[in-house]
Amino acid sequence: MKHILSANQFNKNDLEKILKRASVMEKQCKSDKIKKLLINKIVACIFFEPSTRTRLSFETAALKLGAQVISTENAMENSSVYKGETIEDMTRMLCCYADAIVIRHPKTGITEIASKVSTKPIINAGDGANQHPTQGFLDLYTIKKEHGRLDNLTIAFGGDLLYSRTLRSLLPFLRFYKNNKFYFISPKELELPREFIKELKNDGVFFEELRSLENALPKLDVLYMTRVQKERFANNSDYEKVKNLFILKFKHLKNLKKNAIIMHPLPKINEIEKDVDNDPRAAYFRQAQNGLYVRMALLLYALGL
Repeated sequence: MKHILSANQFNKNDLEKILKRASVMEKQCKSDKIKKLLINKIVACIFFEPSTRTRLSFETAALKLGAQVISTENAMENSSVYKGETIEDMTRMLCCYADAIVIRHPKTGITEIASKVSTKPIINAGDGANQHPTQGFLDLYTIKKEHGRLDNLTIAFGGDLLYSRTLRSLLPFLRFYKNNKFYFISPKELELPREFIKELKNDGVFFEELRSLENALPKLDVLYMTRVQKERFANNSDYEKVKNLFILKFKHLKNLKKNAIIMHPLPKINEIEKDVDNDPRAAYFRQAQNGLYVRMALLLYALGL
């Protein structure tokens, strides 16, 4: 049994094995010859926040591997947490029913708490603004597929970096690979927390902070856009002030390399103009598709198969 709680728990060897397994899963899916390695297993998907891609890709991954799924998409309302049950007690009960438990929760650290009492693998599907390690894996897999390498890349994260758990999940992985350069591009209101910047400096990571996309675009191999996350704001007025501050426009694409890719964890709202979707460099729907293969691999990893 192996919990998947944080990107920081993995070493480079782990990454390479999981990426290789994801590639095998992709080939099996495309050839319709999937080995049903999770027959007689049950995967619980317990989501306290709305999700389309993460929940459904985990459920699809489990089903394709032969497992059965039990789930709730609104656990705040549709579970005994509504009555005041603790996450520890809920986890103990889920361990009676399922062989692996996938949890998304708005509170940072909740999957760590669940793992302390769990007798089954816990998979963090996003804990507030903290981390989303399985997203980090599918992002890494996407970059490797699209560029054929994970080193010597120039990568920009743009938009809402203050609450970006995707950045916090992908960056620890990319730091295993040599000569990568990072740009963090955001309005000041949504910049990375200073403690995170301090940590990067202490670790010797090469990066620059910028306030606009234009100067960085010609240098980039990867532009990773993020949405302004309304659910992270205490009041709507603060959200309204910043939601339109950072938008990738179709006109920006003329300054982007021909072989660059644009990524986004989705859902996107208004931070990428719709016309960008039709550009072959827009990789975010391919990125989402890769989530299926990666989560198949991660379910097998968590269950020791």
